[in-house]
Amino acid sequence: MSASLGVRKLRIVRESAVSRFELEIGCLDLEAGQVLAVLGANGAGKSTLLRALAGLEPLEAGEVIRHASGPVTMVFQRPIALAGSVVHNVRIALRSQGLNAEEIGRRSDEALARFGITDLAPRPATALSGGEVRRLALARAFAIKPAVLLLDEPFDDLDAGAQESLSRDLRRAVAETGVAVAVVTHDLRRAVRACDRIAVLLGGALRQTGDRDEVLNRPVDRDVAALVGMTNLLPAEIDAQGLARIDPEHAIPTLALGRPGPAWIGLRPEHLKVDIGRGEGSPIGPGRVTEHASDGILTTLEIAWAGHSLRTHLVAGRGMAREITMGDELSLALRPEDVHVFPMDPLGAKG
Repeated sequence: MSASLGVRKLRIVRESAVSRFELEIGCLDLEAGQVLAVLGANGAGKSTLLRALAGLEPLEAGEVIRHASGPVTMVFQRPIALAGSVVHNVRIALRSQGLNAEEIGRRSDEALARFGITDLAPRPATALSGGEVRRLALARAFAIKPAVLLLDEPFDDLDAGAQESLSRDLRRAVAETGVAVAVVTHDLRRAVRACDRIAVLLGGALRQTGDRDEVLNRPVDRDVAALVGMTNLLPAEIDAQGLARIDPEHAIPTLALGRPGPAWIGLRPEHLKVDIGRGEGSPIGPGRVTEHASDGILTTLEIAWAGHSLRTHLVAGRGMAREITMGDELSLALRPEDVHVFPMDPLGAKG
């Protein structure tokens, strides 16, 4: 993959009478044919970064580098439907490019079909639902064939089914066109659903960037771990054999051979196994259920173990041969390769 847009040594400062905010990004690239999810809490600088990439934010220092020659297009968090029909909303974006009527018609039809709204073409755009307006905004953006597409919370206010459907259509459109996409979101599940890579913003700084699975399973510190859903975090002492000792009676096997000393142990909830058969993980002893919540599809358990609370997720109909209730004792297991070991006090982490 090649970079379509990037930033180098970017610094943005916003000041008011009562506050000051700084955003600093050393290096970040948007790759052609990939979706980068910019993940962070409210106020982390996500939308500021997006506006900077679009050329809408004054820079204190650094530069935004365009490697691709096509348009850079931004879809805002609250996209606007213009007066007129749905197809008119797409065509009006194309007319500014000096295309002939035949090409405008072809691109409009293609864009509406790409996002499943061909049947809505003659309808007044202002009468669309929120989800339909979001599809229209994406169709309009893809119609002009951008090199870079910047999306600010594109799944906001959509139910789970609509998010899944729109995410699937977006991924397919990216694969078909090779556009480089940055998606800003504060919601981990939305980020995971949509992206190839993740950039984590914390307190106005880029804390980690990498392939999706790398960031989810190998966060650089506790702050990132908490943000990407690695909720099982335990202080431990690693011995020479890679065993993470939580206390004299409890230990977790890891692959951190030859790295003795204090460390943090991280494990994603979906990697903690309960009441499984042999060969599916290394046992770490029993734990007791202290919290139990289910939506009928996914069950979340909080389990007391070694003086800590561990979380696991169970999918309905999988992995359990019995009903689980509060106070139940469960045998726990995990795979050493799923355990992430990182320094006790890494540079930049907050305690």
